[in-house]
Amino acid sequence: MLLNNHKGGFVQVPTDFDELAGQVILADLNGDGNLDLVISGIVYLGNGKGEFQEKSSLSSPMYGPNMVADVNGDGIPDIAIQGMGTIVLFLGLGDGTYATPFYLGVGPTAEDLFPANLHGQQASAGLPDLEPDGTGGVMVLINTTKP
Repeated sequence: MLLNNHKGGFVQVPTDFDELAGQVILADLNGDGNLDLVISGIVYLGNGKGEFQEKSSLSSPMYGPNMVADVNGDGIPDIAIQGMGTIVLFLGLGDGTYATPFYLGVGPTAEDLFPANLHGQQASAGLPDLEPDGTGGVMVLINTTKP
């Protein structure tokens, strides 16, 4: 991890993250204003100084996080992990921990996951639809959550 030294350079911060860690996502997961990390299904909370402490491990047979977004409109970031034709959705509890996940089948070719308002709801509703992307075509999962 490299931190900006505000002098045109960077300072390396020692970490204990696996060098082969999958997709890294930065987001404020617990609402404290500091960026947190999700790496290979593990949540690390940041202290705003470039240091991270493991908070929770997301139990999933999937290979890594694909998306962080508030999918149920409660103002708390949720995490979706995709793999093996399934999306595993973890709803955030607000403190960097997550509720028991639920599973959505999306077919064997989905590789990426994009949150977007695709069915005309007001942007202020904060209820993104999910678009699993893959080589087999386009699919849209319409978010029918009631705010």
